[in-house]
Amino acid sequence: MTRSAAKPMRRSMDATNSQLLNLLCDELPFTRTEAWELIRSAPRRYKVHFIEKRNGRGKRLIAQPTAELKAVQRWVVTRFISQMPIHDAASAYRTNRSIGDHARLHARNKYLLKIDFKDFFPSIGARDFKRHAIKYLAIDARLASELALLLFRRDEHKRFTLSIGAPSSPVLSNTLMYEFDSKLSEFCEPKGITYSRYADDLALSTNKPHELDTAFKFINELLNDLAYPRLTINQEKTVFASKKHQRKLTGLTLTNAGDISLGRERKREIRAMADHYRKGKLEGNRHGQLKGWLAFALSVEPEFVRTIRKLLGEEMYAALLSFGDVSAPLVTQLDDRE
Repeated sequence: MTRSAAKPMRRSMDATNSQLLNLLCDELPFTRTEAWELIRSAPRRYKVHFIEKRNGRGKRLIAQPTAELKAVQRWVVTRFISQMPIHDAASAYRTNRSIGDHARLHARNKYLLKIDFKDFFPSIGARDFKRHAIKYLAIDARLASELALLLFRRDEHKRFTLSIGAPSSPVLSNTLMYEFDSKLSEFCEPKGITYSRYADDLALSTNKPHELDTAFKFINELLNDLAYPRLTINQEKTVFASKKHQRKLTGLTLTNAGDISLGRERKREIRAMADHYRKGKLEGNRHGQLKGWLAFALSVEPEFVRTIRKLLGEEMYAALLSFGDVSAPLVTQLDDRE
């Protein structure tokens, strides 16, 4: 249990002089009664289910907001969250940034440190957001508290936490990590250490031996000193690696030539799926998955995608690209990073 999410958030239930209520009624198609009921009940408007992790180590809790709440969360992102700072070290969930860009930053360096946070989204609480919003949006405590009701789920322990499944959670996690990213970047830059973060995956690399030991110590101190969010390192997933061994980062292989690769196993899997698709043997529900993997591969190894295109032929390749609007899902990418 994290300090910031340990207790339920206090909230005013008085609609009088609610700035958020007025904004919802002015900018979205709600009556005052509908808007106030939405604010009050939003933390409970989630459908919870579990999915198996690909690595076989348990299940991942997914909490999906109702369609109405999702629409309002997107409005909050546009209206408020988009004005909050995100550090350049954050690579995930950003326009024109990819998981390949994150990995490519570290491909040419000899030494690599990988760090993962335990229960990243659930560790970020409504109180973290309230403090952050008051500081960076210059809004009052009441508006910050009411916005938090729209953005954070009330879990079975009565904690208000960020949910995997809400459209607002990714950008919220990025801005709430702003001070962590800033302080760590300030530490790394003069020491010749490259730092970037992809969601809960931290990567630090350098060509100077022993610098990463110092950085790891600093990160532990920083996590203890920061007011929010209160995060814990998953020690089992902390990895120090060098070019002497195969280096993998966010599911990609860092080659000794200083580039990134999908890796032989991933390419073999994609090629097998494409061959099944060519023969009409790929299950319909996996067509979107194959399309997503090819889109992902195009940003990492375009030459490999050209071989798949040649295997399928132009007509079949075009038919696959026109299938739905589906890409490799976020949850699959999360599992592949574990």
